[in-house]
Amino acid sequence: MVADLIGFTGEVRANMLRWGQAAMEVLGPLNQRTAENFPVAGELYAWCSQVKAEDLAEGSVGRGIFDAEARGDIPPDTAGHIIHQYLGAGVDTTIAAIGNIVALFARHPDQLALVRQDPTLVPAAFNEVLRYWAPVHAWGRRATKDVTVAGADIPAGAQVAVLFGAGNRDPRHYADPDAFLVERNPVDHLSFGYGPHGCAGQGLARLEAHAVIDALARRVDRLIAGPEVRVPSNTTRSIDKLAVLEVIPA
Repeated sequence: MVADLIGFTGEVRANMLRWGQAAMEVLGPLNQRTAENFPVAGELYAWCSQVKAEDLAEGSVGRGIFDAEARGDIPPDTAGHIIHQYLGAGVDTTIAAIGNIVALFARHPDQLALVRQDPTLVPAAFNEVLRYWAPVHAWGRRATKDVTVAGADIPAGAQVAVLFGAGNRDPRHYADPDAFLVERNPVDHLSFGYGPHGCAGQGLARLEAHAVIDALARRVDRLIAGPEVRVPSNTTRSIDKLAVLEVIPA
């Protein structure tokens, strides 16, 4: 869906998954994963630095970004950088969220049953997936002024790690935070950021995830899956492998 939206074709489309994963890995601490992914992320950056409107499919959002640049609606020479942000931020995170949907409904068949009984719970169910297992657990910010948080002084200019996963499980805000409850509908979860820093691509992510949850609720009575196999990642919390052992149709 991301490839079709932006208008990727040919070799670029084939590289999209590895480029998207590398773009997230290089945002983490300087370690072996970062070093291994720098060359792959460099391929993405090089392509986005040289991409032209005609390289993208007609009618795509990518073409629309170049049209906006031509009209002067966005600064010159920024279309490629915007496309880079869409791909870099929107692929690996969405894959992680969809994997989490399948794993959580396999673990919690009673919650899948609730969505099947009441399809209007689909958006609430996705909000709870994002709260329960944030696809990105930490993100960086820079303090613009001196501030004190829970007794800790943070000076202006300090780099701050915002721990989305911890905030989403804060018992001062969410009752029984370690329970997965689709009726909770935590619309104020932090997994998409918040306010002016909210994820620009969350509309597409919701569209994709809602379609997956709706299809599962309509077609599946029970998912039986093996344990999630996870590999360490610098930025995302995602499932590397998940064996779905049996699907009992609705």
